[in-house]
Amino acid sequence: MNANPWALPKDRAIRRLLVSLDEKVGEACDIVSSDNGDPCIVTLRHPELDRLRAHVYLHGQRPGTYGVFFEYPHPVPGIIETEENLPLPQALASLAMHFDA
Repeated sequence: MNANPWALPKDRAIRRLLVSLDEKVGEACDIVSSDNGDPCIVTLRHPELDRLRAHVYLHGQRPGTYGVFFEYPHPVPGIIETEENLPLPQALASLAMHFDA
């Protein structure tokens, strides 16, 4: 990961998710700084495949859960693009699968 999660101006829940990423997932993604300063959203991208991204957000989610919107380099029909109201362990597992860590 290219940034210190504790130093980011993000909501505590977003920082918790970033800190909770295991070492393998942390190495498989970088934080993108183009979220327009919204503390409730973070965008992660693969360090080598710029179009392989995941947007983690808190907007519209139940308390203590996360939403994740996945971006792929090539559109794949029938693949899940969004998951809603994920508890932290499920959000971490989805990110690990997305970045194939």
